[in-house]
Amino acid sequence: MKYLYGIIAAIVLLAGVGFSVYFGIQPKSIPKITYSHFSEPAKMSDAIILRLNQEIKAAPLLMLGVMPGRKMDLEVWKAFLEQSQIPEMQYQALVVDPELPFVNELFPNAIKIDIKNDLARFIEGAQKARTQGLRMAVIVPSIYASQRLQGSPADKLHKETDLAPTSFSIMGFPRSPEQEANMEIKCVMGSNDRDGIGAMGCMAEQKARLVYRKKSKPGFYEGLMDQVGERDYLVLFNAP
Repeated sequence: MKYLYGIIAAIVLLAGVGFSVYFGIQPKSIPKITYSHFSEPAKMSDAIILRLNQEIKAAPLLMLGVMPGRKMDLEVWKAFLEQSQIPEMQYQALVVDPELPFVNELFPNAIKIDIKNDLARFIEGAQKARTQGLRMAVIVPSIYASQRLQGSPADKLHKETDLAPTSFSIMGFPRSPEQEANMEIKCVMGSNDRDGIGAMGCMAEQKARLVYRKKSKPGFYEGLMDQVGERDYLVLFNAP
């Protein structure tokens, strides 16, 4: 029996070490918007523009990630694009993933490209837009927009082209340890991370734990934003 306890203890120890090593080798995130309350999704976009005005001006290719089915995420980026109308910030070209729910309703005139399955066509179009001096915004699932997920479209654009995208990826976040098990993107690593997206869940979970004691405001959205890479930002955003 003591051998069984020993094996269990070893497994727990190794898991803890693996978790520590994983986060130890990841770049440190930099808070850009601290935990705040917002009366509507548009106010989140106001905060992003205010905080990262110069970075957005310097980003001719912008990847805007949403969680599929969360209309409020699309509303954040709709307001963002509407508010970014001054010449230095305006995005003249808009591409959307046609499979995203509500995207055709909110962005009926956008160019529709399945970026994951037609990345070569997108790269060709983005390079042509750059040649013509056009700034391009792209709305895709957050797992495609995040440059921290190896093999994602944004990661490939960052590593395999000279397009130098800037990424903003929205996702919900837990407000207590009990809610961590219900996260849409869970924090899993190694062989358990079958979809290769666990790193994003771990980033959200690690950041969320720092604000568990912050109180939600009834009727208000809540959110925060961290820089998690050179041109990569994670936006945590919850409905009231």
